[in-house]
Formats: sequence, structure tokens, C-alpha cells
Amino acid sequence: MLRWLDELNGITDAEANARAIKMEIKRLRKEDNSVQNRRQIKQLYSKLDNIQFKPDYLCVIIDKEKDYHRACRGFSINGMQYVRLLGTNGGVKNETIVFISERHAEEIRRRIDNGRDLTQAMVPAKLEAYKALTCSASVPVSMPKGILVVSDCETEFLSDVVYLNDEGTDEPVMEERYQVPVQLNESDGYGLMMPSLAQRWSEELGLDYMVSGVNTRFSWEKGMVFTFDFQDFAEQVAGTYTVKDAWGNEVDVRNVELVLTTSMLKLWDSYPSCEAYVSNCMENGYTFGVAKTCPKELERERNLNYQFIQSYDLDDNDIEELIKPTMDEIRDVLYADVAKTTLFLKGAGLTADNVGRADNDYAKAVMIEPSMLDDPYIQSNVYQMIKNRINEAKVGVLKVHGNYSIVCGDPYSLCQHIFGLDVTGILGEGEIYNKYWADLGADKLACFRAPMTCHNNIRFVYPNRSEAARYWYQYMTTCTLFNSWDTAAHALNGMDKDGDLVMLTDNEVLVSHLQVLPALMCVQRKAQKRVVTESDFIQANIDSFGDDIGKTTNWITSMFDVQARFSKDSPQYKELDYRIKCGQLFQQNAIDKAKGIIAKPMPREWHDRHSVNQIEDPDRRRFYQEIVADKKPYFMRIIYPALMKQYNTYIKNTNKNALREFQMTVDELLSIPEERRTERQSDFLRYYRKRMPVGINDCVMNKICRRFEREFDGYLGRHNSATEFDYTIMKSGAEYTRSQYNAILKLYEDYNKRLRSYVVFANYERVDEYDTFSRMSEMRLEFEQECAKVCPSREALCDIVLDICYTKSSTKRFAWEMCGDEIIKNLLYRNDGEISYPTIDPSGEIEYGGEHFSLQKVRLEEFDEHCPE
Repeated sequence: MLRWLDELNGITDAEANARAIKMEIKRLRKEDNSVQNRRQIKQLYSKLDNIQFKPDYLCVIIDKEKDYHRACRGFSINGMQYVRLLGTNGGVKNETIVFISERHAEEIRRRIDNGRDLTQAMVPAKLEAYKALTCSASVPVSMPKGILVVSDCETEFLSDVVYLNDEGTDEPVMEERYQVPVQLNESDGYGLMMPSLAQRWSEELGLDYMVSGVNTRFSWEKGMVFTFDFQDFAEQVAGTYTVKDAWGNEVDVRNVELVLTTSMLKLWDSYPSCEAYVSNCMENGYTFGVAKTCPKELERERNLNYQFIQSYDLDDNDIEELIKPTMDEIRDVLYADVAKTTLFLKGAGLTADNVGRADNDYAKAVMIEPSMLDDPYIQSNVYQMIKNRINEAKVGVLKVHGNYSIVCGDPYSLCQHIFGLDVTGILGEGEIYNKYWADLGADKLACFRAPMTCHNNIRFVYPNRSEAARYWYQYMTTCTLFNSWDTAAHALNGMDKDGDLVMLTDNEVLVSHLQVLPALMCVQRKAQKRVVTESDFIQANIDSFGDDIGKTTNWITSMFDVQARFSKDSPQYKELDYRIKCGQLFQQNAIDKAKGIIAKPMPREWHDRHSVNQIEDPDRRRFYQEIVADKKPYFMRIIYPALMKQYNTYIKNTNKNALREFQMTVDELLSIPEERRTERQSDFLRYYRKRMPVGINDCVMNKICRRFEREFDGYLGRHNSATEFDYTIMKSGAEYTRSQYNAILKLYEDYNKRLRSYVVFANYERVDEYDTFSRMSEMRLEFEQECAKVCPSREALCDIVLDICYTKSSTKRFAWEMCGDEIIKNLLYRNDGEISYPTIDPSGEIEYGGEHFSLQKVRLEEFDEHCPE
């Protein structure tokens, strides 16, 4: 979309021009401070803004439905008229719609339609989502030498399932079905590329390896393409090079580098042939784009989340074993030395080759100059990170041996389908292929995919280590291939292969306590198709506003907390087990809402006490009151600051009341044996539990949270450094004027006001990390520009900012945001360009996270380039 707008506005090589301007600004800032320099830098920043600002493209956040209808009639900003363009999947959930300048609207809409059959009936919400693919970020790559579009490979097999259906009933009907036929779209969302194309695209993307797979964008196209030599398959297995494409035309695969499936090319049947489709794409300025790539290597350690853990039945010993690596990690870094602090901040992957490329932040400063650990700003950040890590652990972010990987089907099965052979695949029922785990010799793994609802969503998988698998999947080194003959995709909450990730682990606790349960299969609904009009799109946006998936997921988590009160053979436990499983159906319903499908939400009586109290049947009402999931679990206080505040206030006030009436705290009251409590004490504690704003039952996640609280709460508060810190070791020794100091001081004060204001807003609105990072980056760039206009000399600016920040008690973040690069340069100069870093060494004396490390020192080559004569 942005590339089209640049083209329509006559802008060429925008990114190259922006880079050139930034380089010129950097050059000027190294020269002497002068009025002419400051004026030139100001002009260059204005020029940079003009290149990077895209006034034709506007995202509007909608507060009310009537406001949206008014906006769709058109409006102007700064004299530019805007009209509605489309709603993206992520944007619509946040009530955000893309508008476009009226001057380019007609041409942009024509290009999006790309010569499709406009009379074809479609589901409005789906068509809107397909149009929005033009607004997803991607890196352009060259056109493949030949494209083949084929029908999807579909398989059928027998399996046990649990079927959920809420049609025609107030509450869903759950039915266990044994050995029923199950259909699987084996190739749902993925295609294949020849190694030659993978190598070329890898080079164009600047990768130093041949990629296993890439997530692609083209007109109406979205999905993964994986590196698989289908021409070799034609020679060795099929015995022919000729196949039929989705339109029934014969194609020689020797003239093809890329195979797309019809599940990837959403509107393939809106074109008479592949040639017509590609011709329209070329005419309308489409380029193949890569949205994400498979990594060079898979990690060996990753973190769990509470959804992966909450359905497990673990005792205290199991929990201790599960949390031990995380406990050890946190203990290792508390009051640790420089090496362990560096490992905590930068990870275990530092080498002589990459240490110089590490971000120029306070962690790198510590590696260069260990005394920087005495900097109160660095201490504050390190301990805030430790505190954050402890809080993450309390909500299930636990370290395990495992990794995330992008999902694929069995390309051998897809090729058998393409060439008209019987589909058998290489992988059998229950099997996967993942090179990391195959090389490791793993026999059985636990497989997870978010979002999860219940234990039925966790699967056992068995790595295939056959020679056939290693040969045919030789280029697919960092993805996970699933077989064509089981319900893994259904069990993993409707997993498809267009870029979905799974987490695999051989963790003993998670594997040994995994129960084998049948997949949940939910009733499938289809939205009505029509020839879509603009009013249909607008209504589809309105119907999709909001995100009920998160609410549904939270209600399910609350049910696990309530369920922990009851024995497994009780009717309450069994009813909650049924409701938890139904959660997958209601998650699907929330997703279907965004596709324009009208579906039921979770019954209010399951999560709202007021609705339960309206039930007329007294026995049913009493039963529902016992199991209503109307409180978030205790551990979720960490996730929701408002809930934590509510909880703390409640505990504080209740303790006051207990001290006033009984001269004891609530904890002291609870320690009295039940038979020795007075009637008034028992009543007090009953109401205390009833009015508690969170669920405090012994579900596995609450137990994990309390365990970390017992171990670490209050620990960080006892740390105080008495060492004085001399901030001048970071300075350049440059001279500056009083007027420059005062101007930068004014910017510093403005920055602090803006920062405080945004932090309050972000906490209140629970702004996600990505949006917070983006906003902070924008603010940093804005103040960098303003500082450069006042003081072009980086050396002088660094000294001004340090003198301001380190002689005041307020935040020193401004210094590191504005002058981090210069501080690192100055520290390197003091240490002859040398930096120390911990690296993995089996015989090393430093123990951290179950590994041994030794401390190495290297002189950075880039230091010589910037070092003064």
C-alpha cells in the first residue's frame, strides 16, 4: 500500500533517500558547532519528515458506531479529503479503520481488486480481510520463475473426537464419538518453493543461510512456502513432469519455481487462469513480499505461558521440578557479578563476531566498564528487570528445554496429490519431523499452541528420524512438519499452516503428566455470500469491532480456579470440565464473529453471578452459584494492575477490620484451627473469602504464583548500593554554551512530562508491549531531532545531557535515549576499545541457567574507525 502511494506521488527510492539524509545528518553532527550547521540539520530533518510521512494513509480509531457512519461520508484534515478504504484484521478488533486520501482512492481500490470477477459472491468480512493483505508489512523480493497454483490436498481418516454443538440449545451439547471419519485439509495455507528460489530470496533478504520457509504476500495471497525440491520428486517418484493446475490446465514443473495452493490464493477462482491472474498482478504493480521467515536455528530454551500449564494436575513436587530452571535463573542474577548480569540482560548467545553489534545500551556499557554497575540508573533498570522476571514467573512464564517453530504439513503428501498419486506421506499418525528434535534423538514431545482452552489442546508428538524424512526434508531445518493422518490440527485449536507456531518440549514434568485426550470438534458455520457493496463492508466492520476472544479465554482460566475447590468425582468438577471444553467452541464463535458469522457467546450464567441469581429453579440456581467463574484467579493480579490495586486495598481494609475487632490480622485468624474459632471469627472469615476480589483456590497457577512470592517477595527491596558513582567516566570532555544547556534542559523537562503522561495512559489502558515500544521510539526520535537542532555536536550534547541528568534525582533515561551511542563510544575510548563478554564454555567457572561460561575479552574493530587520532 505504501509503495503504491509513493509511486502515485512520484516518490522513488524513499528508503534509500531517507538513509542518505540520515547519513548526512550524522556527518554534520561530527563537524564543529555553528549556526550554518544547525540550520542545515534542521532543513535535513524537515526533508526526512517529508519523505517518511505518508499523509494519504490514515488510521481512525472509532469510539461510537454513529461516528463511524459519519466518518464514512468523508472528512478532511489539513485540507486533504479522506474516504474509507478498509479494515484490517488487527485494526478492526481495536475499532481502527484505514482511510485513504480521496485523490488516490479510486486508483488504490482498482489496484486492490486487481482485475478480479466483481460479480462473484463473497462473505463481506472475508473479502475485507483479503483486501487488507495489501496493508500487511512485507519486504519485496523478485518474481519466481514460474508459478503453479494447485488444489489443496485433502485426506480422510478415522479418529475419536469430542463433538460440541450449540445450535438449537441454550447450552452446548457435548458428545463423545468413536472412530468417526475426519477430514483434514493437509495443505491448508502452505505451498512449496524450489531450493533455487529459496536461495535467491534468502540473498535478497540479506540472510546468511538458505531459508526453510517464508511467509508470503501477493495479490489475494497469504501463506507459507517451504523449501522442497518438487522437481526432484517428479524425477524420482512421480516419473513425470506434467501436472494439472487448479484450472485443469497442464503445466510442466520444470518451468515452475513456486507452488501455491488454493487455500493460499484466496480468490483464485475469480480469474480464468493462472496467466490471467499473474498478468493482472504485473499490470497493477504487485510485487511478491515476504512478511516473515523461518530462522537459521531453533532455540534450545523457551518460556511457557499459563495457558500451557493451567490444565495440568501437578502436586507440589511436580511444581518444584517444573519451576526449578526459572528459580535458578532468578537466584543466579540476584546480587550477581558482571558476567551473570550480562547473561541476564543479553542472553547466552554472545560471541566475538556479534558482541560489537549488540545494542548500545546500559548492558553493553557494563560489559565495557564494570564500574557502570554502580550507576544508580543501571542498578534501577537491572533490578526492575529482575522484578519483571519474577512477576512473569508468577504468571507461568517458566523456562523449559524447548522451542517454537513454524508449522508445515507433509510436503511429500502434497506432492503425491499434485502428481495424481495415492497420498500416503512419509509421516505416520502421531508423527512430526523437526530436525532439531530428530538430531537430539527425542522420542516423545509435548506440543502446545496458543490460544488454548483445555487439556484436549495439548498433543503428544513423535519425531520421525527416518532416512526418507531426512532426504526429502533436507532443506526444512527449522520448521515442524505434521503428518496427514491425525487430528493434531483440530486439537491444536484449529491450527493451519499459513504461519502458525507450535511449541515443542521434552520437559519431563509436562510430558509425563500429559493425558491423551481426543480432539475437540466444534460445529462449523458458514456466513452468507453476496455480491459485496460498500455498506456491507461497513456493517461487517461494525459487527467485528471488539475482541471477545480474550474475555472468553479469561473466563475459562477462572473456571480452572473454581474447579480446584472440588474433588474430581464431584458433579461440580465434572460440570466445570464440560464448560472448560466448551470454551473452545465459544472461542471459535468469537473468531467467527469477525468473519460475519452470527454465533452465540458463552452463557452469562457461567461467569456472571447476577445472571445466576436470576435463575428461577432453586436447585439449579444453588448449583450454578457454587461454580460460577466470576473472579479472575489470584495469579492474574500480576497481569491486571487495576485488579492488583483492588486486591491490595481489600486486604489492607480487611486487616484493619480484623485488628480492630479481634486484635489479629486475617492471616493470624486463618492460622487458628477451625474448631477453636469463635462463631464471629468464622463468620468474618467466611465473608472475607466471599468478598475476595480474586479466586484464591489451589489451582496449579495460583500455587506457582504463591511459590514465587514466598521465595522472592521483598527480596529486591533489601538491596542498596552504598558505592558512589562518578558519571564523568561517560563524558566526552567537550565544551558547550549556557544557552545550549538551558535549551536542552527545557527539552529534558518536556520529555519527562510526556513520558510520565504516557506511562499513566499505557498502564490504565493496558497498551500492549509492541504499541508501547513504537510510541516510545517515535518520542525518542522526535526529541533526538530537537536536541540535534539545538546542539549538532554529539560530544557536546552528550556532556550537556549527562550534566543535566546525573546532577538531578529524576530519571536518567533521557541521557541513554539521546546519547547512548556516544556514551558507549566514550567508555570504549577509556578502555582501549575492549569489551568483555561471557561465552559458553563447558570448562568455564561461571555457572548460569544450567550452563558453564567463561569471560572473554575482545577489541572492537569499529572502535578504531571512530577513535580520535
